[in-house]
Amino acid sequence: MNIQALHYFLHVADSKSYSVAAKKIYVAQSSLSTTIKKLEEELAIKLFSYDGKSLNLTTEGERFYELSKDFLSSYEIFFESAKKITDDVFGTINLLLPVLVSDIYFAKPIAEFQRKYPNVKINVTNRAGFQTQNLISINEFDIGVTIRPIIQNAFECVEIVKSPMVLAVHKGHPLASREEVTYEELVHEQFLSYEENSVLYQNFLAKTKDAGYAPQIKFKAPETPLLLSIIEQGEGALVLPKCVVDYRMYDNIRTIPIKNEEEGYQL
Repeated sequence: MNIQALHYFLHVADSKSYSVAAKKIYVAQSSLSTTIKKLEEELAIKLFSYDGKSLNLTTEGERFYELSKDFLSSYEIFFESAKKITDDVFGTINLLLPVLVSDIYFAKPIAEFQRKYPNVKINVTNRAGFQTQNLISINEFDIGVTIRPIIQNAFECVEIVKSPMVLAVHKGHPLASREEVTYEELVHEQFLSYEENSVLYQNFLAKTKDAGYAPQIKFKAPETPLLLSIIEQGEGALVLPKCVVDYRMYDNIRTIPIKNEEEGYQL
C-alpha cells in the first residue's frame, strides 16, 4: 500500500466509475483497475461492488474510505509542516563577538538570520579573543568569533575574513606619507593600544619583541573609535586591521601598510 494507491481509491470511490476517475486524474483506466485490485488483495477485502449500473463501495469499502480520507488529511498537514519547518524553528543562540568588528561584519548576517528564523533569539556578548576561546571550550556559548592564533585541535573553525595590519597615524605624522613601514622602524613611536586581554595586543607585543624592543604604550582602551579619535587629535600611533579604519573613514588619519602583515588579521 502506498499514498498513490489511496489517492486512486478515493478518486474511484468519489466518481463511482473507473473511466470517469481515470479522466480526472489523467491515468489509464487499466492502471486504476490494477491498483484497486492489488489494494483489495493486500487488505483481503472487497472495496467495490458493481450492480450493473454503477460502482459502489462495500461496507468494508466505506470504512476504508473514511480511514483513507483521515490518513491523507493528516499526511498533507504533516507534509506542509515539514516544508515550513524553518518557520517553526525556536531556540536561543548565545554568540560571542569581538568588539573590534561586530558592526562591520555581523550586523547584516544577524539581521538576515533573524528574518529567516524570527522565532530564534540571539544573545550577543563581546569578549576578547582569548576569553572567547576559553568560554567556548567550556560550553558557556554556542559560537565564538575570534582572531588567530587559535588553540590547536580544540574547535571547528571557519575563516571569515583576512585583512592587512596597518599603522594608523595623524595625517601630519612624519610617517604619514610612507608607502610601507616595518616594526623595526617603529621603535621610538608612542603607541596607543588595545587592552592587555585582547589577541591584538598580544600579537602586537610579539611582533615588536621579534623586532628587538618593547613598545612605548601611552594609552590603552578596548574601543576602536576612542583610540582612533585620539590619533585624529594628533596623539600616538596604533597598529590595527585596515578593514576597521576603512569602515569608519577618518579624514585626518592615514594608514601605512606594515611589511609582512598583508594577512596579519585573520578572523
